[in-house]
Amino acid sequence: MNQDYDNITKFITTDNPKPFTEFILGYKNVTVLENLTTEQITLKSSVTDSTLKVQFPDEVAILHNEFQTYDSQEPMHYRIAGYNGFLIREHQLNVYSSVLYLHPQAGRNDLGSYEYTGNGCEYRLKYRVIRLNEIDGQTILEAQIPNLLPLTPLMKPPQGLNPTRWLDECVDATFNTDVDTDIKSIMFASMGIFGSLVFDMEELRQSFPDSFWLDFPLIQECIKEARERGMERGMARGQITVVIELIFESLADRFQNENLQEIKPLLDEIQDLDRLKQLLKSAQTAENLQEFKNILNN
Repeated sequence: MNQDYDNITKFITTDNPKPFTEFILGYKNVTVLENLTTEQITLKSSVTDSTLKVQFPDEVAILHNEFQTYDSQEPMHYRIAGYNGFLIREHQLNVYSSVLYLHPQAGRNDLGSYEYTGNGCEYRLKYRVIRLNEIDGQTILEAQIPNLLPLTPLMKPPQGLNPTRWLDECVDATFNTDVDTDIKSIMFASMGIFGSLVFDMEELRQSFPDSFWLDFPLIQECIKEARERGMERGMARGQITVVIELIFESLADRFQNENLQEIKPLLDEIQDLDRLKQLLKSAQTAENLQEFKNILNN
């Protein structure tokens, strides 16, 4: 399954990298010079990332694209800072990073920035945050770009079109794409795996051509495994959300006249469930709000 997943993301990002690069950047005046390997730094919590050396009108630079299925367990800005530092040192070029969130609920709290100032030093990082469900999917369908079509079921459908009908539209566009059979098979396999994030197996079975399921029976196992991983991640994220709410409610009950709004964003950044459980105990025992803040910031 991991090899299949790698092949699928390779098809989308690097087999024909210029369309994907233009999609990420939002403009066309860029040339892809080289696909770079970053296995030594990739944290595979979701889908494989891609790193490209590109030619802009005024510079050669590194374009780093991180695929993220769900919210990162480690705050994303720390990960991107780590990637940037490694790539800048490795290639001695400017690095421009993007995070592409696949699931509709993912990335809502990612501000695309990380900065701090102190002791005579300053650090600022800005990166592009792209949430697929905010992208106009119809535009991608009409462009008929083979390595972007598999992502369209996760994109925003035209107004008034329900998700099932939108999936049918995406499948039809893929079926009618003018590419050879092998490429079309990869497109359907990719669409099936990515589509499984929001559609169940029966919806996929009804929308996809019958020949696809006959020719690629193993894809059902890939989709099943992808969904199981998604359910596990979703359950973990649900637990985190519940504990954060319990912490906030406990603080609100105990310190009713205090300003708690600055604490909520700090809690939302924490993806470590064990740490949140410890903070819940602290919220229930701290003598005052400042004591809890000190614990939170340590």
